[in-house]
Amino acid sequence: MNGLPAGPVPAHFLREDGRRSATETERRILSLLRDEGPLSRSDLARRSDLSAQSLMRIADALLSRQLICEGKPVSSGPGKPATPLSIVAGAAFGIGFSVMTDTLSLAVLDLAGKIRFTGSAPLEDKAIQPAVLQMRAMMHSALAQTGISADRIVGAGVGVTGYFIDATARVNPPSLLEPWALIPLDTILSDGLGMPVRVDNDGNVAAIGEAMLGAGREAGRFAYLYFSAGFGGGVILDGRHYRGRFGNAGEFASLIPPGWPQPNLERLRLAVNAAGGMFPDLHSLLADFDPSLPGVEGWIEEIAPSLDLVISGISGILDPDAIIFGGRVPRKLAERIIPRLSFFNEPRRGKPRPAPLLSISRVEHDAAALGAASMPLRAAFFEEE
Repeated sequence: MNGLPAGPVPAHFLREDGRRSATETERRILSLLRDEGPLSRSDLARRSDLSAQSLMRIADALLSRQLICEGKPVSSGPGKPATPLSIVAGAAFGIGFSVMTDTLSLAVLDLAGKIRFTGSAPLEDKAIQPAVLQMRAMMHSALAQTGISADRIVGAGVGVTGYFIDATARVNPPSLLEPWALIPLDTILSDGLGMPVRVDNDGNVAAIGEAMLGAGREAGRFAYLYFSAGFGGGVILDGRHYRGRFGNAGEFASLIPPGWPQPNLERLRLAVNAAGGMFPDLHSLLADFDPSLPGVEGWIEEIAPSLDLVISGISGILDPDAIIFGGRVPRKLAERIIPRLSFFNEPRRGKPRPAPLLSISRVEHDAAALGAASMPLRAAFFEEE
């Protein structure tokens, strides 16, 4: 499931039957074209296990809806040149928001998965209605700057810091985001933004963003550590996002016993300020982060045992290819943290268990906003992941 939804797909994105935006086989074809680029009809039929006749019918339907287009014929040997099919990138767009305790980030993705816009701004008011108005203003500004028509937006995804309390879109965020706690965010945000909205937590959507644009290109199984005002993450297994029963898979903070220091960046801000810093919020601390600031070394020393416990638990339970350090953690800070960590891994017969690689996110923009932007597109047109 791609987040928790509110609101139907806009009618002009639906098929002729008016009931759905894509069939299962259409989703399979669109997913292949998104992931692999232009492919001929024969290649698509072979890779999708469809007959040539079925593929022809599906391709014609997608062509008529202008979701895919034909390219120039390409000759690859004897016989008639093959005509490649590709996704029409501008056929639909997804909006993504990441809502943090002090910052709003926004991203726009097109149907082909390309980034069309990214931006962020300090969260002006944490009360839900003013915040939604700010989100709406940011969205309209992004559309104006990119020239994207509002009727091409299939929906929005929103990543919110906190964990789900049940199978609805009610999130339990840190105290710094109190007005967002335990309310039906999906319907509130859908009404405020004027479009379908899918809600997930920030660690989940950041892991999705990393899977699309970062570590996922090489690692099919990884755990994503999301550092922000809180600490959490997400899980990618065999290339697919794993949410768990309530959407809380990847709540790695729960591995840390009560009384142990949580490895979050708000704790870092307080440590730096206690050592003489004057940073009123995370946005100001992270804007041009200096890893040599007084208080940073003490914070690393304090939280390293907690992270040792987290990475050891992840390694023993999931056995992933990698553990990615991401979220809002500055690269220079992550480079100082990782060498200080170690797995609980007693050798047997001189042989320790293989451990996952510890690495830093390679997504240049806000992975959470990008992952959130992909949710409405995946829900409408692609295979569920």
